[in-house]
Amino acid sequence: MAPAPPASAPPPAEPSTPLPERLRGLLRPEAYPHAVTTVRVVQTHMSWVLLTGDYVYKLKRPVRFPFADFTDPQTRARLCAEELRLNRRFAPGLYLGTAAVRLHGGCASFVGEGPVLETAVRMRQFDRREELDALVTAGAVDAPAFESFGVQLATVHRTLPGPPPGTRYGRAAAVARVVRRNFVEWLAMQAPEGESGHDTGRLRQQLASRLRRDRTTLAARARAGRVRECHGDLHLSNLVRLQGCITPFDALEFEPAFRYIDVADEVAFLCADLQGHGRPDLAHAFLGAYLDEGGDFGLLRVLALYVAHRALVRAKIMAIRTAAATAPDDATRWRNREADYVAVARRALEVPAPRLLLLYGLSGSGKSWLARRLAPRLGAIHLRSDRERKRLAGLAASAASGSAPGTGLYVEGATDATYARLARCVEDALAGGYTVICDATFLSRERRRNFARLATEAGATPIVMHCEAPQDVLRARLRARRATGGDVSEADESVLAWQLSRAEPPDAREGVRIHRIDTTVADPTGLALQALETCAPG
Repeated sequence: MAPAPPASAPPPAEPSTPLPERLRGLLRPEAYPHAVTTVRVVQTHMSWVLLTGDYVYKLKRPVRFPFADFTDPQTRARLCAEELRLNRRFAPGLYLGTAAVRLHGGCASFVGEGPVLETAVRMRQFDRREELDALVTAGAVDAPAFESFGVQLATVHRTLPGPPPGTRYGRAAAVARVVRRNFVEWLAMQAPEGESGHDTGRLRQQLASRLRRDRTTLAARARAGRVRECHGDLHLSNLVRLQGCITPFDALEFEPAFRYIDVADEVAFLCADLQGHGRPDLAHAFLGAYLDEGGDFGLLRVLALYVAHRALVRAKIMAIRTAAATAPDDATRWRNREADYVAVARRALEVPAPRLLLLYGLSGSGKSWLARRLAPRLGAIHLRSDRERKRLAGLAASAASGSAPGTGLYVEGATDATYARLARCVEDALAGGYTVICDATFLSRERRRNFARLATEAGATPIVMHCEAPQDVLRARLRARRATGGDVSEADESVLAWQLSRAEPPDAREGVRIHRIDTTVADPTGLALQALETCAPG
């Protein structure tokens, strides 16, 4: 898990400043191997960023902080190579290579021969207005964009290496130390208890309680290989929209412990930042797509801990900016942003009362359609049997298995394995405090009873949503879906006939709430939400 920069770190960005004397030759257009009209320099607390129009050259400053030491030129050159290696995983079209700064004709230059003065990372320049913090603030990015990014990130995470043998990156004890350290650093920047407006004592207790509760799971995830060499700093300011796609940049290169983290930590950072920007809907879209693509529902057991921690990391950064602000309006703005992130941490650490919604229905009854619309409204995890069945078989969601009813992927053993997989995923989500929508036919009364029992044991409320439509509507929907293609379900009219011969519709004898939802009415989603209001959790 990545420790955040300590409270003594300067603000993330400072006004533009000239380069030091030995590098000022880089302000000349002729110092570059391509056409340049003007060169603008932006100084951050760790870098000089040279903007030339089409390309960016990023040089590391010879600075030392408690969390990074760039004073050695060989270290700076090595870290440029690391920055390139790490970021090409996420943005290969953005990170082009490294470039040597040479002393040529008495001036620093990227062209010509001469002794090497520095090394820079060479990137394509992008429009700062396309950075995701600006887009989200302006309401200029939608849920499908974050769903696409969730799929992309899960795909990249699968390919990332684990920590080197013998290291302890991402272990439970290390995670606990980082979480406590960050909290203490944030706390050191607060006014006395009661004056800051934050109940820091309760927050500390909740964080400690969650660490104790999740310790075993954190250790199990590390053993299972869930600690990978991640981006390490995945918040909105390090994402940009390029050619319509969300693209990460500026991965953490200078400290391995910052990037060898549980993938749940990486996911949590973006979720926490989106929630801190007042967009839990975008966080839900991103998380749902990441889970559907990657299948790591076990991360839900520890996601709340990581969301709380990452929200407090951002709160600390806002506190640093407040302390550095010279204008009262700026100080007020950063203080309010800090309060937003503290609220995110507090909500993450509250003990929720989740629900388990079992969507019973024949193929074509609108279960998946309804689930996709209910999930964001309820902040629920959507589990789909068709997706998990194919995942178990090693098939992509869109792949066709060619299995007839009762054969191939649909033999009894495969169906049993699919429901067992769904049960494990439900347990993971409920353990993390998430409401779950389990989207399967649930034709068997015994299967519904097993899942209802699982929910009760987890302290959740089980509810059966009976999705229904006339048989001629079911057949028409299946024909239309098959004609359109692209759906994870392979059901057709022969599957429907097979289901009709075996279905055991839910009734009051099952001992759980049952709501019948006619999916042919004008607003099935509103009908379902109204029904759920009568059985609110807790």
